[in-house]
Amino acid sequence: MIAFIIAFRHPNSTKNYGHVVELLNATLRSLANQTNENYRVYIGCNVAPVLNIDTSKVRICTIDCPIPSSRKEVLLDKGVKRALAIQTANDEIKPDFFFLLDADDLVSTDCVEYLQQQDWTKSPGGYWLERGYLLDMYNRKAQEKYGFNRYCGSSLILSASTLTSKLFTSVATGEKMSTYQEFLQACDEYVLVQVLGDHIAVRGFMASLGLPLQKILRPLTCWKINTGANESKTKIPFGSRSLNKEFLTRFSITTIEERQASIFERLVEKLRLMKSWIASRNNRSTD
Repeated sequence: MIAFIIAFRHPNSTKNYGHVVELLNATLRSLANQTNENYRVYIGCNVAPVLNIDTSKVRICTIDCPIPSSRKEVLLDKGVKRALAIQTANDEIKPDFFFLLDADDLVSTDCVEYLQQQDWTKSPGGYWLERGYLLDMYNRKAQEKYGFNRYCGSSLILSASTLTSKLFTSVATGEKMSTYQEFLQACDEYVLVQVLGDHIAVRGFMASLGLPLQKILRPLTCWKINTGANESKTKIPFGSRSLNKEFLTRFSITTIEERQASIFERLVEKLRLMKSWIASRNNRSTD
């Protein structure tokens, strides 16, 4: 069983909460369209958002977290909400893996099916996504990238048992946390901030435990940028693949029409893909 773990922001931390909820609904729609139903979704949040999709596989976990006012507080907010979601998932389904997913990204309809087909005994620590898409829906552009894990946090699938044991380090057997302060006291701060709150250090952390993550080459997620709600200000440069019906259906995109990219756009996108492959190879050689 795979549990998708999502942290959702405080209503008062954004100028347009309704738009942020729309982005979350799109994320959940891409999960609801999975071809394999052996998964659940756990969302840690301050206030339960109004969802307009099938919620039979979605569990809302509410907690009173303060509005973050610094970078570290943002990471702690995300970490605590994910910790609550993890605690709840362990109580209810005892998943094999936690897929750490951002609240505005999209998942391929075959994501769970593909992960279920992997030989989990060969990667007890979990997986990381080497490839994925950057998607700008406003400008209807998409680029595939190697080294996707360095760009996007929606690229980590971690052993549930390992993450749980390293996260809850100051918890008595059977003890359950329910407040922000209780989670801060019960959880390892590094795991809370750098593993659940951020994503850059996760592969190194798992390797340090003797459980290096295995690479997955199939692009299973879209990192949506230029949404108006991104913390990152990343923009897609010139070049795009075509947004054809197959691509839109695969990622459950219903709010934009198909767009046939020009030959020059597609050529540049392929050149940028090759450039990212070279950069990813060079980065791996120094990891």
